[in-house]
Amino acid sequence: MQALIVSNILLWLLLIASSLVLLGLIRQIGVLHSRIAPAGALMLDKGVEVGKSAPQVTAPDRFGRPINIGYASERSTLLFFLSPSCPICKSLIPAIKAMSRSVKDLDVIYVSDGDALEHDKLISQAGLEKSTYVVSPDVGMTYQIGKLPYAVLIDQAGTLKAKGLVNSREHLDSLFETELLGSSTLQDYIKAQAESSGIHTPS
Repeated sequence: MQALIVSNILLWLLLIASSLVLLGLIRQIGVLHSRIAPAGALMLDKGVEVGKSAPQVTAPDRFGRPINIGYASERSTLLFFLSPSCPICKSLIPAIKAMSRSVKDLDVIYVSDGDALEHDKLISQAGLEKSTYVVSPDVGMTYQIGKLPYAVLIDQAGTLKAKGLVNSREHLDSLFETELLGSSTLQDYIKAQAESSGIHTPS
């Protein structure tokens, strides 16, 4: 009987100790989560620098109509480079469509190249019949796009404001956030803030 009582006490002590350890781990996870920097679009060191005039190119849309890209206009432009064979590109189309409706004075241009039949299928499946869709290798070569999905934000003055690989809605949002923060990428902004505070961040 005494052994049973001792074993129960030990079990309760073990349970309390385990609970305290679990609470400590939860607290540490919360601290780490608060310190994790937001992930922004990854900007590759290719093409025109952010803050410079965007490359100007004219390419036909899927109906053969000329589309001016990089020129000054009354609205900002978001170029979304995609491929019908890219699953991530397809998954981001609903977010791009929602962004085109929610962001004021923004035109979205979908850009790709390759077989027109594949693009027609994608356009039908994604409901992009009313969207501006350019199928031309010239735009991708002009902006030196090497990986997909990729997005470029150009303001009304024709200035390249942000660009980068976009694998999520968060990455897409970061293109607009960096413009508000006055930095080329979120990573650059966080690095600058850390340096001004005397905190070292890995490059």
